[in-house]
Amino acid sequence: MESVSSLLPTYGFSAEQMDTETNIAAWREATSTFFEVDELAAGETAPFRADVLSYALGPVLLGSARASGQRFRRSAETIARSGIDHIILQLYVKGGYEGIAGASPIRVEAGDLCVLDLAQTLETRAAAFENITMVVPRPMFDARLLQVGDLHGLVLPRHGALAPLLARHLGALLDYAPRMSVDECQAAVDGTVSLISACLRGELERRDADRSVTADVSLLRIRQYIEAQLASADLSADAVALHFGLSRASLYRLFAPIGGIADYIRSRRLHRAFFDLAGGARNVRISEVARRWQLGTDAHFTRLFKTAYGITPSAAREAAMLGLPQRPPDADSEAASPLSRWMRGIAAPRTGE
Repeated sequence: MESVSSLLPTYGFSAEQMDTETNIAAWREATSTFFEVDELAAGETAPFRADVLSYALGPVLLGSARASGQRFRRSAETIARSGIDHIILQLYVKGGYEGIAGASPIRVEAGDLCVLDLAQTLETRAAAFENITMVVPRPMFDARLLQVGDLHGLVLPRHGALAPLLARHLGALLDYAPRMSVDECQAAVDGTVSLISACLRGELERRDADRSVTADVSLLRIRQYIEAQLASADLSADAVALHFGLSRASLYRLFAPIGGIADYIRSRRLHRAFFDLAGGARNVRISEVARRWQLGTDAHFTRLFKTAYGITPSAAREAAMLGLPQRPPDADSEAASPLSRWMRGIAAPRTGE
């Protein structure tokens, strides 16, 4: 590993500089926080090869990768083990993949730009590829978009205007990263996330023209208020309506296109509970997590959790424990992959930590 920038942290490796087994180990380590990978170079005549170059651009990560074909998986156990729920954008310069994102099929080809929510499951099979990836902390999109979870599996096609526009922008950002100062980085990142958000919002609205609620600023403000009040026992539809001076009927109409306000509050509380358990706190009780997020008795919480994630709260905590470093805390920074450390470093602090 050799720094190519005196201004921003960088990490990378090249297949040309290592044997195949070392290259595979480096690739697995680099991708472990994102995905489980297997079937490396399956059906290909050449041995597996992977090159990675990544930059820590303040609050986001940006990098490029070239690799042989393989299968990518992100199960509920993987999510719990990684403890990461960022949003990633991937521009496929070459190659592509197909599979399932959440419960929906996804297919990506060269020139397409796809969006994945790391709090949701994924299983895909990729041909040999080259891509540019940006990792964005969820709060940066939460401040700009309503239903961030709807982004999972969204594909901006290469034949439209948005994917080529963002492709040029991400390519330029990657090119200039080695020469960017910290101040320039912050300005560039803020502008980039705003541009991406606008493009994604437009694509979501185009796909669901009847759901103009995604552009409703008042709903965004209400959602932000709910997010700040999730741990409160007083949070309810009536409390939200009173705070914003709305009638119950008006509030219900606002949330009807996204499943209703009660379901929305419950899903956000479950999301927080999942990542409390995925935080790997050794002494946290499941009942304590249920109480913290107002999710009822242990039995009720377990039923809700398993319905939402396909695993029990105890299974999520056990998976998270497997992802904890086995070395002393003062050695953790040396044990983890730089990408894993960066991924955790840009995560927002969680209530109770």
